Amino acid sequence: MQIYSYFCTVKQLEHITAPVAAELAQFEAFFDRTLQANTEPMDAIMRYVGETKGKRLRPLLVLLSAKLFGEVNEQTLRAATFAEMVHSATLIHDDVVDDADLRRDRASVKTQFGNLSAVLSGDYLLAKAMLLLSNPKDIGILNEMLGTTAAMSEGELMQNASFLLPNGSKNDAYLDIITRKTALLIRSCCIAGAMSVNATEEQIRQISDFGIHFGILFQLRDDLLDGENMELAQALLPEYRQKTLLALEGFHNAEIVAALRELTVFCAEREG
Repeated sequence: MQIYSYFCTVKQLEHITAPVAAELAQFEAFFDRTLQANTEPMDAIMRYVGETKGKRLRPLLVLLSAKLFGEVNEQTLRAATFAEMVHSATLIHDDVVDDADLRRDRASVKTQFGNLSAVLSGDYLLAKAMLLLSNPKDIGILNEMLGTTAAMSEGELMQNASFLLPNGSKNDAYLDIITRKTALLIRSCCIAGAMSVNATEEQIRQISDFGIHFGILFQLRDDLLDGENMELAQALLPEYRQKTLLALEGFHNAEIVAALRELTVFCAEREG
């Protein structure tokens, strides 16, 4: 059943991502080149990271947001790669903190290479990501992404602290925590894609609204799948599904809007 579910998921995503299939291939090639390290120990870990592919949700949203308003370009690919590198780094560090042996049904980096190598490789990814957007013309996207990266760390600490709060306070903090942990990076991916094709301020505001709602929706579904915060996540999921879909109204690229709508439904209903 797990294998069947996996292949169904891949098939669904291939259908949804069809409008940016060529751009996703460009991203994969760019991402693999950027991961390359100058020393064999780190390069071996980076090859392992590159082989451990997830849904590529964050770069996908960068590409779709760019294509919503223009055409994917080198800056778009840099932004997409930055997002995936930061995401990969946080997962590697999380697995060290959580002592997790597996990541996406494969040995985690810390299991395969050890805790020290995992921490250093996560740091390496973060540093390489920042170098990637170090060109002055990328400063707007870099500032957006770095602010989000800082907020992600705050969200993780808030989640740990929430276990010490009274029950009522936990409910109040839940949305704030998942916004910082997950939704802000997804929003920044949408903003970065739009910025890379010189979208207007109003267009950036609109795609930002979509991104934050989508990010919350994604984490709510994750929590349900992981058996965490079940009551709150179940109550909030329909609301954020509706908010995310409503945020797509007013955009004019019908093909990309349809893909974003299908991606929203897929993430709300996914089983893995």
